[in-house]
Order: sequence, then structure tokens, then C-alpha cells
Amino acid sequence: MIKFIFKSVLLLSFGLLSTGLRVAPEDKILFSIGRSKDANEIYYSLNLDKYNRLNAENPIQVYWIKRTRKSKIVPLTWIQQKFAYGIVYLSKSENYAKFRLAAYDKRVFELKKNKNNEFRVFTMSNNVEVEVDRVFIYITGGTFWIPKIPKVELYATLSRTDKKIKETIIP
Repeated sequence: MIKFIFKSVLLLSFGLLSTGLRVAPEDKILFSIGRSKDANEIYYSLNLDKYNRLNAENPIQVYWIKRTRKSKIVPLTWIQQKFAYGIVYLSKSENYAKFRLAAYDKRVFELKKNKNNEFRVFTMSNNVEVEVDRVFIYITGGTFWIPKIPKVELYATLSRTDKKIKETIIP
């Protein structure tokens, strides 16, 4: 088992080195997750193919911007992908993706076009569809595997009215 994990990490590292981690331009950023723990942020960006369609295999690219390390761009580790900030796709195509975050299965998100024909991430907040702008996680202790999170804030825009909202989620 350890040999398998080592090989997987080695292959992933080699793949990232050989292909390079591409960071999307600002207009392709879908949303970010900030944390009270430090200034580092996780970004979720649109991943398009050469025909400007969603990459059907991986429609969303996820990476860190490590502000504590001169804004260095870093991919998620395997553990972060599988257990924390990674994406679990429920369905995906060239025009749509339905997913949840690896660490939280109680909220479903959809990547689709908004009324301006731009790809955005949507979720339900208080029984109303919203476009996700940002998420902020308050971490007050705990351990690496079981952090103590008293609340999460979802910053979003009401799809129908463009009004900005904030939802406080108690996990």
C-alpha cells in the first residue's frame, strides 16, 4: 500500500513538473476559499479545452496561492485533493459540471453558464440559487485530520437580482 501511494505521488509530481501548473487568468477564476489560519487561499478556476469548451475530464482547476510564500502558486497535495479542498464530480460534460467539495458532502455545486453566458459556480442558499463568489473557513484549533471549524461563510450573488449575500454555515 505504501509503495502504491509513493508511486502515485511520484507520478503526480512528475506530471505536474512536465506539464506545468497553469494558472487561469483572473476572468477564469470561479471562486476562492480563504481560511482564518493564514493568508493562503485555494482557487477554483475554469479549465477550458482548445475549443473554449469545458475540459470534460477536469472542468475545474484547483490550486493554492501561497501568500505566505510570496504568492507562490502550488497544486493541492494528494491528501488535500482527496480529503479537503478537492472536487468530487457527480456529473460533468462540455457545458456543465455538478460537484461537491471532498471535505463536505452536504452541499452540491453546479458549474454552468449564468444569465450573461459566463461560466459560474452555483449552489442553493436558503432555498434560493446563488452564484458563489468566495468561501471563508474559520479554523480555531483541532488537528490536521479533524480541525475545529465553528463556522464557514459563503459569499455569493443572488442569481435573479445581483444582490450580494453572506450565509453563515455551522458545520
